[in-house]
Amino acid sequence: MTNDDGDLAEFPEVAVVLGGGMSPSGAPSPSTAARAHAAAQLAHHRPSLAVIASGSHGDGPTPPKSEAAVMADLIAGAGVPRERIFLEERSRDTIGNGVEIAARYLSKIEPRPLYLVTSPFHLERALVVFRNVLGFAWQVQAVAAEQTDDDLARANSETTFLQETFAFFQGIKPGDFPAVEKRYRARQVR
Repeated sequence: MTNDDGDLAEFPEVAVVLGGGMSPSGAPSPSTAARAHAAAQLAHHRPSLAVIASGSHGDGPTPPKSEAAVMADLIAGAGVPRERIFLEERSRDTIGNGVEIAARYLSKIEPRPLYLVTSPFHLERALVVFRNVLGFAWQVQAVAAEQTDDDLARANSETTFLQETFAFFQGIKPGDFPAVEKRYRARQVR
């Protein structure tokens, strides 16, 4: 069992590991597994760190377990205590990761160091999203997972996704979470 109801505020540092896809059978993609592995390594080096595993699933049918739950299992399997692992299982893209994590956890606690764990090609977009969602009071840093074969194909679309991300945040001041969340929820309804 993960620490869904625990108090994230008691941890002086937080890592967010972003899902990187699942197979139709529910197995983690190589990218998702590499991200979970990198988060576990970071947690071992930083014993006061909480880890939020984030992601429902990307494209395609809903798998038996969310990306977040699968990554949490991998992180716990690497020896990180479950009471340090939190889940966000609603998001289906990077902007969703930022908004859903802020809504559920981060908007309720004081800013602190935040580590984003994701694939190398995805680091820039993840930083743009979380810095815009949270504002600059949060010390947001990127941690690269190992590059995997499935990252290479996905990296080809990254420039387009980054442009869409900048367009999403246009006209919103970084850290204006109510405005970001309103735009995100309106986008979901369409």
